[in-house]
Amino acid sequence: MFRKVAIVGTGLIGGSIGLALRAEGTEVVGYDDDYVAARAAVQRGAVDGVRASSAEAVADADLVVLAVPVDRMPEVCARIGPATPDAVVTDVGSAKVDAVAHGQEAFGERFIGGHPMAGSERQGIEAADAALFRGAYWILTPTETTSDRAYSVAAELASRLGSTPVAVEPRVHDALVARLSHLPQLVASALVEVAVTTGEQDALLGLAAGGFRDVTRIAASDADLWVAILRANRTAVLEALDGLERRFEEIGTLLRGDRWDELRRFLDGARRARLQLFAKPVYAGEPIALDLMIPDRPGVLAEVTTAAGEIGANIEDLRIIHSTEGGSGRLHLVISGDDNARRLETALSRLGYRVERAELLE
Repeated sequence: MFRKVAIVGTGLIGGSIGLALRAEGTEVVGYDDDYVAARAAVQRGAVDGVRASSAEAVADADLVVLAVPVDRMPEVCARIGPATPDAVVTDVGSAKVDAVAHGQEAFGERFIGGHPMAGSERQGIEAADAALFRGAYWILTPTETTSDRAYSVAAELASRLGSTPVAVEPRVHDALVARLSHLPQLVASALVEVAVTTGEQDALLGLAAGGFRDVTRIAASDADLWVAILRANRTAVLEALDGLERRFEEIGTLLRGDRWDELRRFLDGARRARLQLFAKPVYAGEPIALDLMIPDRPGVLAEVTTAAGEIGANIEDLRIIHSTEGGSGRLHLVISGDDNARRLETALSRLGYRVERAELLE
């Protein structure tokens, strides 16, 4: 267990780290330039107390977590560098090349970049959750100068919060998250902008299906935070945008040329890749998607999952798409193996459900 952890920045990520650490008995002190946010962190129980300055907060900590926007890293590192001669220091930013450079300049071998692959479109200490990191990957970005101690301490932090630490070189990290996180943010925002420019917003809200809501959820994220992230990872994001632009041009060519067989192959390839990408690494067979309509009543989900458990079918993914009209919804399952899928179809049919194999994930 850590003796004392200092968290600089008491928003969603910093507050969630504090809640999780205090739940296991670690002393946590905090600092935030926004005094109201700092006091709210105390009231939420994310920190034992806050200090008047960041230097005071980190002075006697054995681990310092910099949970500040990526564009604040140079300033914060320079401010607290002289105040923490012994502590391991890590950050949680989603762009690593520049952050690691600033961290190592200020803290030397004691700094290790970090990025928990968890979050929310909501911001602030009010959205903090001690369980936010459970089951997530926590990327660590050591370099040749990173000490073994720094890596061990950061990996222990990730593990204690329920995450799996994964070591990735900073430039590789930035290229990956440009495609997995930063590009989707821009796409979600663009989709919302295209939708609302129709001028029929009332109709749009009434007809918006689960797929649109899921894809555009992150468009509600804080704009200032994302400008800082995109600026910090500009080169990798531009490369990802170029790749997406080429793909859209290819799709447009297929549509304009009535090349439906080629379009179907593209969509089916994406479907298979999506199923494989988000399924667990060990399968009893090919992942099979099943859809069934379910009534809006208590116990339905337990009934379905119990049926799967009784026949030994592993549910790799599960989603409920609620009907806009109320009273019912659609349950989407991904099952490992055709034999398991067929047996679950039979079991659910006996319970009165109509089960269909899904062609596409929505």
